[in-house]
Amino acid sequence: NNWIDAYKKWQYVEMFNISKAEEIMYNLKMNTYPVSKERIDNNIDTEKTDLSNPNDWSAQGFPGLDYMIHGIAANKDAVIELYSSNSKYGDYLSTLGNLMSDITNSVVEDWSSYKDTFNTSIENTATSAFNMMVNDFVFYFEKGLRTNKIGIPAGRFSSLPLPEKIEAYYYSKNGFGNLSKTLVLEARQAATEFFTGSNSEGIKGPSYSTYLDYLETEIGPTVETKLEEAKVSLESLQDNFIDQIADNNTLMLLAFDALQTIVVNLKTDMLSNFNIAVDYTDADGD
Repeated sequence: NNWIDAYKKWQYVEMFNISKAEEIMYNLKMNTYPVSKERIDNNIDTEKTDLSNPNDWSAQGFPGLDYMIHGIAANKDAVIELYSSNSKYGDYLSTLGNLMSDITNSVVEDWSSYKDTFNTSIENTATSAFNMMVNDFVFYFEKGLRTNKIGIPAGRFSSLPLPEKIEAYYYSKNGFGNLSKTLVLEARQAATEFFTGSNSEGIKGPSYSTYLDYLETEIGPTVETKLEEAKVSLESLQDNFIDQIADNNTLMLLAFDALQTIVVNLKTDMLSNFNIAVDYTDADGD
């Protein structure tokens, strides 16, 4: 399934919100969820193709494809019938795919010229590449991984759990399969590889962890240990997060806690040792 494969690979990309990606709000256009089904339905009816309005961020990207493929009708046969009977659905699906391809190519093309600037930006200022990348990583781990994938669906920030806010919701809801757990595990792996400077073959290079070692702290080993503990906690969850929340939401909250303790190490301890200030608004009190 190309959608699944691409969504898994996206987990290794989303944290890099720098240069062109930041300029065009790449991550928000690719993975804002929960999806707005009402917005998508209206866009289909009006045959809208310009999705640059921020209100359309929740009507495109991977979540938009999830709704269009798995949620637009009650089951696979009904989805096929819908596309067969009305070309507007196929047109909007094509619009989403083309837009994702176009903005991805834009980010890739920008990197070919920006990478030299990035590699020579070695100072530690609010606008330096190092400072921005560190902040982007911490922000992603806290908000994109901990909060969005686990905390919000588990009800950590609300009076009740919100299972409809899991990633890849319609894929699970309508019985196509389960993906939310796979995606959060991929995201944790991506964060681990980035923090430890590891490539996909496990070969390590210079990293935040080695820099923290150079600064004679124990933060690197501490975070690496906690990342493994978070993996165990996430792996203990059911494949279907909707069922997990209904059956035993405590395990979801424990997984959140396992990620939260890492946030403290990254956001407080690592940033302090790197002499970097948090550059994003924080409402969680971490």
